[in-house]
Amino acid sequence: MKNIQNKLNMLAFAMIALATLSITSCKKSSGSGITSIGGYDSSGQVAAANLIAYFPFDGNANDVKGGMTATVTGTITFPAGTKGEAYQGSAGTFATYTPSAAFSNLSSYSVSVWYNLPTEGTNPEGIFFVSGATNQDLIVNEIEPYNPVSGDSVRIHTGFNDLASTGFQLFIPETFDTAALAKWVHLVVTYDGSTSTYVVYQNGVASGTNSAFSNGQYITPNVLWQDAGMTTPLGNLGFTGDEPVSAIIGSWPDGLFGQTSAGDAFLGQLDELRVYNKALSISEVAGLYLNGKAGR
Repeated sequence: MKNIQNKLNMLAFAMIALATLSITSCKKSSGSGITSIGGYDSSGQVAAANLIAYFPFDGNANDVKGGMTATVTGTITFPAGTKGEAYQGSAGTFATYTPSAAFSNLSSYSVSVWYNLPTEGTNPEGIFFVSGATNQDLIVNEIEPYNPVSGDSVRIHTGFNDLASTGFQLFIPETFDTAALAKWVHLVVTYDGSTSTYVVYQNGVASGTNSAFSNGQYITPNVLWQDAGMTTPLGNLGFTGDEPVSAIIGSWPDGLFGQTSAGDAFLGQLDELRVYNKALSISEVAGLYLNGKAGR
């Protein structure tokens, strides 16, 4: 598995390096008149047919793809971000939504977001959650308090609660983004139901993920299993019996694991949050990172 991780990361590094060189080579995309980066003219071209929600945070917190309108608690401000403006979090501030129908039918998914966390916090800080009427952690993306011995690692929990499997509940794998404070970092989470594979990326490169539902600690890619004996792959995601009824950006759902939405707000900045109904490929993740880094 370690060899697979090394090969995956080497491929990602190579793709990013080649795409970065293309910026300076002035290679034009066909008919667009602009430089193609990583095979794309913009972040919006990446897996466009699979995009189900997009929050650009340009002056408001609304979803411009799926039509989800934000109900804001507190005051969101919109400073300059990676592209246009960004979401600026603060204590007691968050946005809630009624999920579009596309969230009920997810069998695979990806979440892509840029974040800028100024410092290590003392409370969990929610990025993006999707909740059912009973289960508030159908989809989880949040940052946990962390006091590293040295450096500026960020402790991240991402994942989902798969209701189609009775043994696969409260799944929150852990990964660490290194050298990730006080700067823009690109975070992507993907789950492929056809292969039961879970991958987390930092700035276009796959990171090791630790999970009780896999066959090792901090591995990439992370294959998930329904049982401790690792004989039954998890398979497609399912929310049957507890359809998504709410989503939240910038905080935890109120009451999840005893946390409060007012007390666990994201205190940094978020930008370009996208949700897809498929697991993005390595090249697609690289395309999002490189074009986002270029501000487009």
